[in-house]
Amino acid sequence: MKLKKVWMFVFVTMFLVAATACGGGSEQSEAPADDAAAVQEDAEAAGETSGGAEEPIVLKVGSTVTDDSPGGKLCIDFFKPEIEKRTEGRVVVEVYNNSILGGDRQLYEALQLGTLEVSLGPLSTLTNFDPKFGASDLPFLYKDKPTAYAALDGEWGDMLKADLPDVGMRIIGYCENAFRALSNNIRPIKTLEDMKGLKMRVMESPIHISTFKAMGANPTPIAFSELYTALQQGTVDGQDNGVALTYTSKLYEVLKYYTVSGQCYAASALVASEAWWQSLPEDLQKIIEEVSLEYCDLERQAMSGVEEEYLALIEESGTEIYTLPPEEKERFREACMAVWDEFADTFGPEIMTAAKEVNEKYGN
Repeated sequence: MKLKKVWMFVFVTMFLVAATACGGGSEQSEAPADDAAAVQEDAEAAGETSGGAEEPIVLKVGSTVTDDSPGGKLCIDFFKPEIEKRTEGRVVVEVYNNSILGGDRQLYEALQLGTLEVSLGPLSTLTNFDPKFGASDLPFLYKDKPTAYAALDGEWGDMLKADLPDVGMRIIGYCENAFRALSNNIRPIKTLEDMKGLKMRVMESPIHISTFKAMGANPTPIAFSELYTALQQGTVDGQDNGVALTYTSKLYEVLKYYTVSGQCYAASALVASEAWWQSLPEDLQKIIEEVSLEYCDLERQAMSGVEEEYLALIEESGTEIYTLPPEEKERFREACMAVWDEFADTFGPEIMTAAKEVNEKYGN
């Protein structure tokens, strides 16, 4: 009987050793307290749990841009693989471009609800959640792209995004849409007087409507999805989208004149769900932020590159291209300064003072 007990003890001991060497299963065998603590510590260090390997964190990115656009392509070819590589598979990225998950406002609302982790979208839409983002649409705020980058990546950008976590979101990188331009079917826009009376499609934004009134045009808010037909049928005479969107949406097919004017810089951003962000360990936050900033830099470079190419293709199609000379651009800028006065109370003294400082440092 004693011999049987000895063999039984040996058999159980061998079984426990083998089970521990294989990483265990869904259930844990009993072991001395010190040994159990050591096993648990080793498992946690190796990223293991009682159920096996740690489940990866899923990061869904949603956007309204197309897969072949600079921003959409970089989400697939850079953002996703770089995060997965640098986190060693602890974060898995899923990319949903092409408005699959909804429009820009719906994507931001999904961040608030925690059903989406990151969105690539325009700053102008964030105005619906924090009104001071509208200040980024003030006409002639920046003179060119490098100065816009410097302002947004500095104190001005920090001020704009400071309160966004209060409404459930966080900007993790500023990137680019475009400098908006003036295009139409009536006449080439070479002077401020050429704007008079033109029916120009604008976004449904008070600051954009006021900007076109200040330039002498007749602003007409129309949904972007209806713009091509509106231009084709003459419902509106023109529009103000940047080069990339004008080309990729084929708007140039129904436009005769395109003026590079730069009256408004349209920025975009990678925006994260604040609740999700706070749930991440600090090391993953750091990696995701680093990749996001690198993404934004690459996206800006790519946007500038395709704009030159797209502008040439628009011109080849037969649309007349004109660039406002500095002295005429200054006349447009002076006319639009009334818009700054109009929205001073809307944005408040702190934001307006900061915007004026940005304009003096980075403006025209």
